[in-house]
Amino acid sequence: MVTKLIFTLAVIALVVFLVKFRQRPVPPRAPAVSRKPDTRLIRLIAVVTLVVMLTGSLVMIYLSWRDSHQRLQVKVIDSRSGRVSEYEVYRGRLGERSFETVDGRQVRLAETERLEVAASP
Repeated sequence: MVTKLIFTLAVIALVVFLVKFRQRPVPPRAPAVSRKPDTRLIRLIAVVTLVVMLTGSLVMIYLSWRDSHQRLQVKVIDSRSGRVSEYEVYRGRLGERSFETVDGRQVRLAETERLEVAASP
């Protein structure tokens, strides 16, 4: 509780310091030879950076979608009776103790059942 109060006061003090610092009058400088920066280069760098970021984001979204839509062959084995049930499941719909099949059925595993997962042929 005390640390939250100290942190809040520190943030308030920092804001007050910054506001007072910005209100100081700036002494006039001697005019220097101003060289206009090349805005075309800055724009090119900004556009290239934006394109790289958007391309990377789209690639990551596609890879995530592709992985979650990979079909897997799931075998549910009852350890008491030895009965095996096979299902086809999307990777994104597979949980630890339950899953949803490709055709929409919800399957929940009992404590005595185990799950084997393999890539679908």
